[in-house]
Amino acid sequence: MKTMKDQLRQWREVNPVPVKSTQKRKQKPKANKKQPAKKKEKLTEQDLRYLMNTNMKTLRRGRGGAYK
Repeated sequence: MKTMKDQLRQWREVNPVPVKSTQKRKQKPKANKKQPAKKKEKLTEQDLRYLMNTNMKTLRRGRGGAYK
């Protein structure tokens, strides 16, 4: 019995396969893309209060337990 390598060599002799070129392709230079400048966020006074949780209602004790 022949090994797989021997069979492959024999097949290659009978069936010539074109060899791919090993030359490296020249890469195209990539264009430098600038990211658009981010706009600064303008927050209103109400937005700032909401973010800092200063306009939250305080818990009070009343009839029926605490409520907001």
